Amino acid sequence: MKNLFYEKSLKMTRIFFVAALCLSISGLNTFASSHAEAPLTSMDRYADNTDVYAFRSSEAGRAGFVTLIANFIPLQDPSGGPQFFRFDDTVQYEIKIDNTGDGLQDITYQFMFQTNILNRNTVLGMNTINIDGQITSLADLDYNMPQTYSVRRIDGSTGPNGQLIASGLRMPPSNIGPRTTPNYETNLGQPAIYPLGTDGSRVFCGQRDEGFFLDLGVFDAIGYRSLAPTGGVDTLRSFNVNTIAIEVPIQSLTRNGAVPTSTTDPNAVIGVFSTASRGSLRTIAANGTRSQTGTFVQVSRLGSPLINEVVIPLGLKDAFNSLSPVNDAVAAPAVLDPEFPKIIRQALGAFGTFDGSFAGTINLPPAPRNDIAAIFVTGIPAGAVPGLPNYTTFLSDGQPHEYLRLNVAIAPVAAGATGFSRLGLLGGDIGGFPNGRRVQDDVVDIEVRALLGGTPFTPTFNVSPNNAFNDGVSANFEGFLTRFPYLQTPNAGNTPRPANFPATQTSAPNEDGGEMSYINGFPGLSYLVKPKK
Repeated sequence: MKNLFYEKSLKMTRIFFVAALCLSISGLNTFASSHAEAPLTSMDRYADNTDVYAFRSSEAGRAGFVTLIANFIPLQDPSGGPQFFRFDDTVQYEIKIDNTGDGLQDITYQFMFQTNILNRNTVLGMNTINIDGQITSLADLDYNMPQTYSVRRIDGSTGPNGQLIASGLRMPPSNIGPRTTPNYETNLGQPAIYPLGTDGSRVFCGQRDEGFFLDLGVFDAIGYRSLAPTGGVDTLRSFNVNTIAIEVPIQSLTRNGAVPTSTTDPNAVIGVFSTASRGSLRTIAANGTRSQTGTFVQVSRLGSPLINEVVIPLGLKDAFNSLSPVNDAVAAPAVLDPEFPKIIRQALGAFGTFDGSFAGTINLPPAPRNDIAAIFVTGIPAGAVPGLPNYTTFLSDGQPHEYLRLNVAIAPVAAGATGFSRLGLLGGDIGGFPNGRRVQDDVVDIEVRALLGGTPFTPTFNVSPNNAFNDGVSANFEGFLTRFPYLQTPNAGNTPRPANFPATQTSAPNEDGGEMSYINGFPGLSYLVKPKK
């Protein structure tokens, strides 16, 4: 595959690196974003963009829609009160779409939040006993710190201020516990799904179960408990996140405003990423109140999962958070010669897995890694994947632009449906990652295999262990909803949290109170849903 930007990358890196650092440092005197993978961004969790998803809706009757999800505020302990977890009223949260391939957003959905306090004399916070202490509806007076939000769409027809498409929408409280927030999904979760306009669009903002599943033993010198699909530890199990989810018609996102029918149609591909921005000036008054004003400055950014974490070098991580994808030439050398697969090879050679059982040699593709560039920063050209239906996720003007790429002409493939694989493309399922990202996609295993060269793009290296690498965690234990917003009901506070070492349980309740059993297979994961009796 032709390298589209390697020759220019080093020269452009110097230019963009200086610009990126200037932009990043200008805001770091008063705040930092919250991506844990960046050294200056670990103390602003409420602007921490943790995961982005983009997929054709698989809910019955919604195949003509695209679901876009951005999660924030990671590692929420469900019992972390009394203030619990709200979006930050001073942060501008956005989901952005590039449908032309120039690295600039053509469409933006902008979310701003506002908190109202009913009773300032209570010693509690999000909840208190204004009536009976239970929050059984979004309008309940015991919801003491209700948060509302507005939604704007910004595109070429609206001007820079955009069009206000919703305001005053009330977000549900955190799932405080069985006494305070009983029957959470029925009373608070589902009622917080709102229609947007008359085109069938919907929106949800609120707390959800942390659906990202992985074994974070990876950062202890690749200390995985297992390199098989099971046997690992889902480190994020039983934590919550705050979710922004919006579902819109396909034609509202494409460059020509039409619903494409061909999977090789360039108009079918959109690029999706999310950002969080803060005012450039932070003021702390003598009475302790705080405000942020001035021009909004981007402090967090996320498109494809794990890119900043395992591809971008340490000296660029904070700068990368401040950049628009149009400036991603700064990351080109890291993509074309990634360090992380070399770390995996060295660590496993020295230590093996957690129990020392792995013994083998991992051969890696040489630089420049044009296969990695195609997957993450240019998209996959039509006809590039032998043995699979012809399709494209290519979206680029010849320069690298990192974001999720979704071909909206590819029919949705729901978990449990024929052809579904948790490994997406690597499992023969073109409906999954790196074609967008569904909530069930095992992006950790997919990306690690890609970094090791275990893909069809590098056939010489598409062998074991490169193409059979797993982290031992193949699914979110809590499962997912089969309807918008797809992420599961948040874990309740005041409830014993499960031990997560070792991971032995393989089933969890689904949205109807039945049991979702995970049948482990290779290369995909099959789902069997048992209805409630």
